Amino acid sequence: MNWQMKMKYKLGKQFTHTGCHMINMGTERNLHAGKVSISPSSKKLNEDYLTYASNWVNQDEDAHICIIADGMGGHTSGNAASYYAVNFILKWWKSTIWNHNSADKFFEECQESIIDAFYEINDNLLELGRLEGKKIGTTLSVLIFVKNTYYICHVGDTRIYRFREQVLVPEKPTEDTIDLDEEKSLVQLTEDHSWAAMQVKSGQMDIDEAKSHEKAHYLTQCMGVKGDIKPFTASGSFTGADYFLLTSDGFHNLITDSTLREQWCKELEVHTEIQDICDSFYNTVKTFGFHDDVSMLMVNIGSRTEG
Repeated sequence: MNWQMKMKYKLGKQFTHTGCHMINMGTERNLHAGKVSISPSSKKLNEDYLTYASNWVNQDEDAHICIIADGMGGHTSGNAASYYAVNFILKWWKSTIWNHNSADKFFEECQESIIDAFYEINDNLLELGRLEGKKIGTTLSVLIFVKNTYYICHVGDTRIYRFREQVLVPEKPTEDTIDLDEEKSLVQLTEDHSWAAMQVKSGQMDIDEAKSHEKAHYLTQCMGVKGDIKPFTASGSFTGADYFLLTSDGFHNLITDSTLREQWCKELEVHTEIQDICDSFYNTVKTFGFHDDVSMLMVNIGSRTEG
């Protein structure tokens, strides 16, 4: 049994293919999603992996999870690392939700135990790398929805954005969000664990200087490469007017914040389906002649009518 198969075996029999969703009882409620994950012609393997899932906590309350991981292109076997990390989280999610019938208590345990899950993934990837003599690294971003609250746990430079369709009440800035426009309609909810982001945060460089630097894409944190990680976490409330977008750096390194906001507004004005919005973003990326894996997962939890 090769080492990739060993990684799958460690996950047990429960694992999910990209984009599928699990339901314990009843039918999926109010989760609308679209996704794209594709590699350039110059690459043999897609090192990105993403998925989403929905489960019922009880007969009246459901919960949702979205996950994206980007295997490290500079390290060997990045595709196996991202696959392992995503499916480990799915296994954690399933075992955790089955132990609860209260959404509030389930959400509390998620916030406490997902950090341990990140630590375990990191330790397992480190051990597998030691045994195989390989660097097996990946980023990992997880977004959880329970009732009207979201929770994020994240390591690396994959991102989670929130787009608010209509801004009626100005939002006060917080330490957990990065404002991308004055109206607060587009917000980056995660913090990049990269050299460039560190320079901007410390005031050593502005955004344009940091992006153009030769070290811009060096990561300060990722899973499976170093012994210690410190996951970024954030939480907040959401409504049916909020859309969430999970992206790999192959996407957000090409699409500017202003382009993202403008295109999102344009698509929603004509009530485009979420999958069509993702396809439109991908068509924009294609005009740049991309050379890295491009992945995005967009979700809306609400009463949006598709079609």
